[in-house]
Amino acid sequence: KYCLADAGYPNIVGLLTPYKRCRYHLSEFNVSGSRQIETKEELYNYRHLSLCTTVERAFGLLKARFSILKNHVSHPISTQVKIIHATYVLYNFIINHNPNAEQFPSDDINDSEVSEIIDNDKNTEQTQIRGSNNELREQITSTMWNDYVSSKILI
Repeated sequence: KYCLADAGYPNIVGLLTPYKRCRYHLSEFNVSGSRQIETKEELYNYRHLSLCTTVERAFGLLKARFSILKNHVSHPISTQVKIIHATYVLYNFIINHNPNAEQFPSDDINDSEVSEIIDNDKNTEQTQIRGSNNELREQITSTMWNDYVSSKILI
């Protein structure tokens, strides 16, 4: 298991971060006239960001409906995980049993809430302590790229 993290974090065991010095923001990919994805690192970064955005939106929807997720809680981490799972189950139950249930506009979601910057000294220290995750990221990137290239050939 691993967590997706932004470029402010080190690519250490347990985290998957985007490639640095490579296009990352959706605005760099989605503007008219922008170039196609040209490298496996750009493809990885694009998909990493798309997944992060989806997760952030999902949490934003949950936070809008379940106020317990908006506040700092002093529960043990295992209880916090159960609370998050319970809110997902409840949210899905509500949507499945009432398709007309109130939907929450994405304007309510503050994407900056999930961003944190850690200084580079801490990144280096954490990489030394926990080990690098570069090999796993490279394996994922290569697999994505091979699938991407082969699907373009078939089209």
